[in-house]
Amino acid sequence: MQKQEQTVVHRGRTLAWEGFVTGPDLLSTEELEQASRRLLGTDLAGAKEAAGKELLPFGAARGQVPAIVLGTASTLKGCFEADVAQLALGRSPDDFSAYNEARAVYLAAPGDLVVGRGEPWRQAVAASAAVPVEVPELRYYYLTHALLAMAADSLADRPAPPLERLVRQLSAAPETVVRLFAIDTEARVLLLWLKRAAGLERLRVDANGPEVAERWNRKTTLYPTVEDAMGVSAPRAADAPESSLAAEAEVTAFHREFGVLLPRLPGYSVSRAGADEALLRHRVHTAARLLRERYGLELGCFKPAEALTGSRIRMAVPLADDAALDALARQAMETEEDYVLEAHTHYLRHRLPGYEFILAPSAHVVAGQPAEGGTVQITRGSVWEGSVYVDEETCARFDITPAQFRAVREGMAALHGAFQGAGRDLGFVKGGVDFAIARLGGRFGGRPVVAMQDLNLSSNGAEYVRAFLAEAREVLGTRQGVYAATKVVRPTAETDLKRLEDRVERPGHAGWARAITSVAGRWGLIGVAARCPRQAAQEVLELEQRLHRAGLLRTSVWDKSVRAS
Repeated sequence: MQKQEQTVVHRGRTLAWEGFVTGPDLLSTEELEQASRRLLGTDLAGAKEAAGKELLPFGAARGQVPAIVLGTASTLKGCFEADVAQLALGRSPDDFSAYNEARAVYLAAPGDLVVGRGEPWRQAVAASAAVPVEVPELRYYYLTHALLAMAADSLADRPAPPLERLVRQLSAAPETVVRLFAIDTEARVLLLWLKRAAGLERLRVDANGPEVAERWNRKTTLYPTVEDAMGVSAPRAADAPESSLAAEAEVTAFHREFGVLLPRLPGYSVSRAGADEALLRHRVHTAARLLRERYGLELGCFKPAEALTGSRIRMAVPLADDAALDALARQAMETEEDYVLEAHTHYLRHRLPGYEFILAPSAHVVAGQPAEGGTVQITRGSVWEGSVYVDEETCARFDITPAQFRAVREGMAALHGAFQGAGRDLGFVKGGVDFAIARLGGRFGGRPVVAMQDLNLSSNGAEYVRAFLAEAREVLGTRQGVYAATKVVRPTAETDLKRLEDRVERPGHAGWARAITSVAGRWGLIGVAARCPRQAAQEVLELEQRLHRAGLLRTSVWDKSVRAS
């Protein structure tokens, strides 16, 4: 870890910036404007317009074409703000910047260039067959900021060595694709500069087109605004609740744009933009009233539209409690984010020894197409902590019926089709959607529903279980009967990747296991493959527990009181 005596200010409080791989510096909007003008000859608005012509969303499977893996965290997800918020609460931050750079190495094929910084990244590269391009600039939290600062300080015909290496790769192999989390403002300027420096007509980018990434990659995509929902007629007593869901879906911006109905939960978007506290409070109370009156619901779930990994979610909100609703409005005012208030889900569940799954499966788009199979999520509370790969043949081992699993995949296909329909292609090349298999109560009674809950239309955690599955199939010499699970772990301050990997026990000939990433003191990822997804899940949870007992991890989700279903 970098030894630094640095601080950040959060809501007037000065906090020590300790234990991070990189520093807390950020380029301001003014500095980004200056960098754009210096590097591209245009402001940020001009760069955004140019990106639509010069950057090509391009879905390519790992190893299909040469790649540059740029594992930067993204300002679109507020990674820096999320880490600082954890510092302010006295909790251990994830260090999103360090772990994104380190774990992204695992997505590189042999010979691909991987860009990053710090010791966790170096260890990940050493354990791979990728080619490192190290950036010797640790002041900036975001890798893109570090690279832009280097580019702006370089002579026009003599870029800094890391940038020169990237330009040389693109010039020599124009078919190279750049893989990254998402194209935010900073990445847009950097990619345009690389493309022009390499003399390319267009640069292939394994990231979604701007309309997908910026307009639709939000929880609010699934829900009408409170104001629009008020224009929908109230249901009659004899109407099924699904009719109200469909009528409200028709007034969402997504349906108006694409004419596609997505399977969703009852819920409403609460917009923060331009709202004072009184208006925001009115919107929250109105959303709660509509959930009670139209669907007979008693509990809701309040979610930020763009939260990371399920953080800052308020579950089981009593919809008739004015004080609780006022508190939600104050939260939205303080964080200045859009939110959704949706039905609280009583998830169907499945138990393994030591752990209870909520049934929140996910489906994905990989390399521009709906991917095979899906995943069951491992969670800690509302926060994602891992994935188990399943398919229609094996989903019942988690108490998911084949019909429910098909409904999940059909929902994903409907979203993918919307972005490629009506004679246009919005460049949806990667992403995932989380679903709920749950009972809602109220007018839905006791029957379970299958509905979308969260859109992750960018790089996502399931990419790693799929990459690990591919590795395991290669190691075991077969694609048939091989399933995989990955688990987020919390290493101690001394547990780097070398130490973690040394303590991973290898299964017999029918399985495979490894440590994928470790940012000491912060975040890591392990994986296990087996002949059955339930077995893979059991073994990855047991591996985490053994590593925890051995003193390598700070926590474990293992609960000895949980018995198998």
